[in-house]
Amino acid sequence: MSCILPPVCVFCQHFLEDDPDRECQAFVEIPAAIMDGKCDHTEPYPGDNGYRFRLVPEELETFLELNEVRREFKLPTFRLPD
Repeated sequence: MSCILPPVCVFCQHFLEDDPDRECQAFVEIPAAIMDGKCDHTEPYPGDNGYRFRLVPEELETFLELNEVRREFKLPTFRLPD
């Protein structure tokens, strides 16, 4: 059985779902380290143009649930920005 967890990006205000030219305001193509969950992008990341992860407020509950699943699988959890 496999389980695919969404990247932190889908909970971010800067994520662009409908733009064919950019994945988000920070990056044309979101780096693999962020997409793979190795980086939660709450700190500066090379090439991010000053944008950082900013939670969509309506997604807080789902974001916290995702962290619980990540914790159960012994994966790093995502931080909320200060």
